[in-house]
Amino acid sequence: MANMWEGVGQGLARALLLFGTLSLAPEAIAQEAQGAAHGPDFSDITSKAAANRLVREGRLVRIRAFPAELGGPDYKHNILYVPPAVEEARQLLIGTLRRFTEEDLIDKLDVQAEYKGTSIIPARIRYVATHSRGGEPFEAVVEVW
Repeated sequence: MANMWEGVGQGLARALLLFGTLSLAPEAIAQEAQGAAHGPDFSDITSKAAANRLVREGRLVRIRAFPAELGGPDYKHNILYVPPAVEEARQLLIGTLRRFTEEDLIDKLDVQAEYKGTSIIPARIRYVATHSRGGEPFEAVVEVW
């Protein structure tokens, strides 16, 4: 079974390279399945203290914007807070990026967090991976809220 999924993953990765973008929105999918009308609202989370309170409650987790798995530093400007389900989806993306790196399909990564209002919780995280020799970029957007 693992071999079957490996082939599917490689096919998906090639398709994503062909089409150039991927959007991951686990919160929206989960809420749609549960019939929820509105997603999470982190607009009132405007300080690290408020974010850390939600971390203690299990509603948020700390992540590195530029993934540690790809060399991202444990530096205060590289830290973001996201819901646990978003981190799970992001881990799938990191696996894809690691594979692309190993296959020499990418050698550069740009990570940009986008925010709503004064919230310190990103609304989405945009990843753009390229190779120094050129070619189509691989773009992925992780929707947070």
